[in-house]
Amino acid sequence: MPVDPKPRWGVRFTSNPAKTLAYIQSLYDDNADNVKRGELFLNELTTELLYVGEDGIAKRVGQSVPVPYSSINFSGIREFATDSAAAAATPPIPVGGLYHTGGYLRVRMS
Repeated sequence: MPVDPKPRWGVRFTSNPAKTLAYIQSLYDDNADNVKRGELFLNELTTELLYVGEDGIAKRVGQSVPVPYSSINFSGIREFATDSAAAAATPPIPVGGLYHTGGYLRVRMS
């Protein structure tokens, strides 16, 4: 399957323990538009942080309490001064998407 040239950045949160690695893989296998490269899934109950890699395989970023965010590669996150600038970008940062300002990680809120 070809790699999506426009990855979706953001984090989906759940407290449903059934939403595991196998669940994320089945979402991707059923329809690759359900899960995009760069989109993270955080299961708060199992403390797992999951994603689908460029190879189409669901993977676990970390599993411990708390989830070790320092192990996530944030190098692809773009820099903007404001939420407005992130929204006006091409492609835009979606609401809930990540960007940074001077090295500070931000979530687009509006």
